[in-house]
Amino acid sequence: MFSTMILLNLRPLEAVKALALEGLYIELDYDNFALFGGKHAEDAMLKEVVNDLGEDLKRFVRTVHMPYDEIDADVMPLESIVERMVKWLDVASRIGVEVAVFHTIKTVFRNPLETNLEFFRTVVKEAMERGIIVAVENRLEKELFGSSPKDLKELVEIIGEGIGVCLDVGHANITKTLQQFLNTVGEHIVELHLHDNDGQKDLHRPPQTGTVNWSLITQWLKKRAGVIPVFEISCRESVKNCIAIAKSASEWFAHH
Repeated sequence: MFSTMILLNLRPLEAVKALALEGLYIELDYDNFALFGGKHAEDAMLKEVVNDLGEDLKRFVRTVHMPYDEIDADVMPLESIVERMVKWLDVASRIGVEVAVFHTIKTVFRNPLETNLEFFRTVVKEAMERGIIVAVENRLEKELFGSSPKDLKELVEIIGEGIGVCLDVGHANITKTLQQFLNTVGEHIVELHLHDNDGQKDLHRPPQTGTVNWSLITQWLKKRAGVIPVFEISCRESVKNCIAIAKSASEWFAHH
């Protein structure tokens, strides 16, 4: 599967169409929305995806990466953040999405675990009513709740049903927690974000172009049925070149 980030120069609808026409399964990624107006333009772009994407192509959209901006509980009422996410879940449900990937809620002044429990309890309930599993992604920012395996283990085990972990391999490579995440929350991982970097910056490069221990990931995946691997590779080149990068990554994965 491929995040629409592989076609970052395209609006969400066009990115989905281009990937689906190549027969590639898709994660609808908020990054494509962010580059074309973000929150202020997302309603129109979501409407395009729902109304202008044929049923034959909708089936290729399996997961969605939810918005990650304006999710700071110190500056936004939690109710407003939830309301926006429910709108996205409604769209995801209409497309037939199976998993929705969330970042944790930011907060400095509130208890981070309690704040995230309050948020995710509500969101998980809404997602389950729509037949969608919530996957919480490990954060890149070491100072924020969700960057450590302990944070996500506690969160998903307290909430229980309907929630799992999306392990972002690139983030874990930078925070030096990849093995720790696999050991600590391996049983809760429902999705992987696959991309490479130099261990310093979140570059979203193809596998084997950085310092990620790919043998660790591929060997672990062989033992875990049902985990959804999503290539989260960023490409701003021509559609032709980006699709070629996608197919190259897909071929590499198929042989490992």
